Amino acid sequence: MGCQVLDAPCGDGFYAVALARCLYPFGKVTAADLSDACLDRARTAVGRRTRLSSVKFVKADSYHLPFDDDLFDVVWCARSLISLDDPVAALKEMRRVVRPGGIVTVLEDDEFHRVVLNGPVDLEIDVHRAVAEAARKRYGSCAGVSPSRRMYRFLLDAGLRLEWRKTFAADRHAPFDPAVRQYLRIYLKEKRTFIVDYLSNSALAAFDRAIDPGNPMSPFCRPDAELTCLTTLFLARK
Repeated sequence: MGCQVLDAPCGDGFYAVALARCLYPFGKVTAADLSDACLDRARTAVGRRTRLSSVKFVKADSYHLPFDDDLFDVVWCARSLISLDDPVAALKEMRRVVRPGGIVTVLEDDEFHRVVLNGPVDLEIDVHRAVAEAARKRYGSCAGVSPSRRMYRFLLDAGLRLEWRKTFAADRHAPFDPAVRQYLRIYLKEKRTFIVDYLSNSALAAFDRAIDPGNPMSPFCRPDAELTCLTTLFLARK
């Protein structure tokens, strides 16, 4: 029969593709998300690939998964808990649908340390303060953007047993290749949108200079620019 894996919420399908590729030619992936737009993007992402295991798409609320108890061998949840008001409730549902002895795997970040650039320290402190204020406004707590540092507690409260965790670091240095430059452009644009209302005028001007690809002192141009990306993987057993 092969391994049965649930990807929830599946988002744009990036991980559904990776899971299906790993399981080929055996096993099945169920990609679940409440957003029709995300499911459409996931279908498109999977449809572009060949030599993938079977992928089924299901519209589903993470708090009320439409699956029988003990159905899946693995539940995969990547970078999604930040969008959920009650991560423990969602994890309890993941625990319910995974078989006894099965695994709930969570990949999560801490926005304060997800991307580290060797830029001006004073500006970095201003940005961290702005992130904290933006998180407090949006999520009710400055910890809202840091699910990885609370994950062990979440798993315990959901009745899961943490068996393994590992933080992965991706280090890059200038000159950055096109993929890294594109990632930086997207990341810095999203960061600016999140914190723009919480930076002083002078700090915002400094931030805009620092992220301008045409500025010789930006990470896009500096010959000594360094980039570290951190993410943590948690494996918990039912």
